[in-house]
Amino acid sequence: MIPTPPQPIDGIAAPTPTTPPAQPAMGPRPPQPKDPAVASRRFLRRLIVVLIVIPYMTYVLWSTYLLMVLPDATGEYDRLIPTGMMVALVFAIVLVSIGLFAFLRIGSADYLPLPRRRLAAIKVAAVILPGLLLSAIVPLAIRREPKLWIDIAVPEREEDMVAPLSVTFSLQSAVEILARRELTTEKFVWDFDGDGKMNAESTGPTVTAYYDRQGQRTIAVTIFLKGGAVRRISRVVTITRAVFAVDPIQPVLDEPARLSIAHLVTKKDDLEQIEWDFDGNGEIDLVTKELDVVHTFFAEGETMVSAKVTLKTKSQQTYERAVEVLRSQPLPFPVDFSADPEHLIGPSPFGAVFRVSTEEPVRVVLWNFGDGTDARGERVGHTFAQRGVFPVIAEVRSEAGPVAKITKVVRVTEDLPLPDLSFSGSPEVKNSKISGEVPVIVDLKPRTTIPLVEFFWEAPEATSVGSTRDSVQAVYRREGVFTLWLIGQDPDGRVMRKPITVEVLPPASTVTIRMDPDGGTSPLAVRFDASETVIRDEQISGFEWTFSDEPQGAAHQQGAQVSHVFQKPGTYEIISRVFTTSGKEYSASKTIVVRAPVIDACISASRTDGRAPLGIQFNSDCSTLGQKTAYMWDFGDTFSSDQKNPIHDFQRPGTYAVTLTLRDGDSVAVSEPLVITVHP
Repeated sequence: MIPTPPQPIDGIAAPTPTTPPAQPAMGPRPPQPKDPAVASRRFLRRLIVVLIVIPYMTYVLWSTYLLMVLPDATGEYDRLIPTGMMVALVFAIVLVSIGLFAFLRIGSADYLPLPRRRLAAIKVAAVILPGLLLSAIVPLAIRREPKLWIDIAVPEREEDMVAPLSVTFSLQSAVEILARRELTTEKFVWDFDGDGKMNAESTGPTVTAYYDRQGQRTIAVTIFLKGGAVRRISRVVTITRAVFAVDPIQPVLDEPARLSIAHLVTKKDDLEQIEWDFDGNGEIDLVTKELDVVHTFFAEGETMVSAKVTLKTKSQQTYERAVEVLRSQPLPFPVDFSADPEHLIGPSPFGAVFRVSTEEPVRVVLWNFGDGTDARGERVGHTFAQRGVFPVIAEVRSEAGPVAKITKVVRVTEDLPLPDLSFSGSPEVKNSKISGEVPVIVDLKPRTTIPLVEFFWEAPEATSVGSTRDSVQAVYRREGVFTLWLIGQDPDGRVMRKPITVEVLPPASTVTIRMDPDGGTSPLAVRFDASETVIRDEQISGFEWTFSDEPQGAAHQQGAQVSHVFQKPGTYEIISRVFTTSGKEYSASKTIVVRAPVIDACISASRTDGRAPLGIQFNSDCSTLGQKTAYMWDFGDTFSSDQKNPIHDFQRPGTYAVTLTLRDGDSVAVSEPLVITVHP
């Protein structure tokens, strides 16, 4: 039967039935010939995959490396930042281009079913999006500011964090990191104990804090940058333990050092005694009830010092620390350090006058009294109100640059009462007073029933002094009222300072000298008058005057009245000898103090900031000058000037402290620093 072809329906041809293919016979399938076009397309796809995967994985590895080394606190890898950002940008553009091309191809492939096109789009997105995300993250991450931190410059070792100690913190690394990002610091505000309150403010990146107890401290610092930006950094410092204090922390051979447990004992009344071993041999060197002691080390190097503290409750605590004793260094130039009184020990309040003298031209003398106060000047006075041991340090800075440091120790103790104190010898002491005509010869020895009291004397105004240990021998050959000091000390460290007034009366025949004026500043013209001189039963034939500021032996045969000019500051003795017609000679002396002119340094500037190079006119007209005042300007950039009102150019950006030093004879005045800011 012949099949009938399908008839069209509504003008549409019906599909022609197809004959099912014949089933192949069972058995091995013959090899099909390879289509060259198909093989070529497969090779091309594989080549494209390889060309995409290898750069993609290389970029991933490169980005991972950048994220590992950047941001870099040392700045060593900062050179990779521009390259990394450029590579990220280029790779992002390439990925976007590839993605757009792939999505366009997928969208135009109408011959593929929709599910297959969706799957292809998802695969392309899975490849493209991670690369784009990495290209966005890498530039942001590698340009981040490295973490800033606080370094401990001193002490360097963790085992040296033993209170009491001074800890020097440094932000130098943070400043360098900020500088590489063109950020300039203006000031640093420090909080040393984490209570949110400012303890110090500095313009430099280093600062020192003092801790006298053990424990953890949170150190915080706020860095203020130009432009108003700030950075805040913090770190925790652990002080493992606390022992007695040593001042200076590294004592110098053959110089006194102060050791104190004042910060370890809450109440002094609770203290029974302290046993000190200064050389680590296990033997007790000193037993005392005082919180502070003074000791001089005579061996160089490290020595173990221990203090066994016993309280009245019979509880004991032993403190040990290694003390490094340094070899004493010779002074860069000779300096004489004197004090009045000579023995710097006494009950509170204790006053003393300190003076340094040297032939070296001195720029300034800075004083630290060890009780939190300081001063400047070649001669200073200070009163110690609290009991304790205080190292007084004089820092003498010469104009040439070297600095000489000298130390004396002041001991302010509990008062030692001696109600039965008496004296043997001559002259008689009545109501703490000695009186007699010129010359007064003193030979006294103190007596008391209180045992183990050691006595010594000070006779600073005597003409000549013999013994001052236990008993005193001194001679006063000038009329006037003077003070003789007796110092007594018991084994517990208590001290008595007793003044004895020595009144030296003129002889029956009196040579009188009057001065007008009786003091002043150099150059000083003084008129001396001896016309009131009375010589009993004698007739005066002439006067001879000697002035100690003139060459030795120079004498002036003049009348009862004479004038003299003292050209330099100092203390001078004037002697008037009176001759009588019978050939007898009488004399008297006076002392006059000629002070250096009082000077004061004051400076101003035409401006205090500007861009480099910055020229500034400085002015010193507000200063108080002496007779012959010398000027020395220090501009803080290694340049100086000796002009009165100089002009100076600051060539480089920075902050400079300008000072003016005035010198008139022995008088020196240093102005307050004037800060000049030079911008780039």
